[in-house]
Amino acid sequence: MRLAIIDTGDLLKVVWTSIVAGIGVTAAFGLAILGAGRAMDYGREGRPIEALAYGTLGVAATATVVGSLVFGVLGLIDS
Repeated sequence: MRLAIIDTGDLLKVVWTSIVAGIGVTAAFGLAILGAGRAMDYGREGRPIEALAYGTLGVAATATVVGSLVFGVLGLIDS
């Protein structure tokens, strides 16, 4: 019977990638929803400075989520 040897470098890569994906991308998606919702609310209330700030947050968070998806797909293609 042969025992498998675990490559700790690959194992740590899987751990940090899952932490980033699980927490980071989820938080970015939540910020995208928050930014879009608040931007619409403040826009209706006639508060353009706050609407712009939250709109910028929403766009940046959406770009982060899309970038993470592209990074993940390209990572699968290179494997």
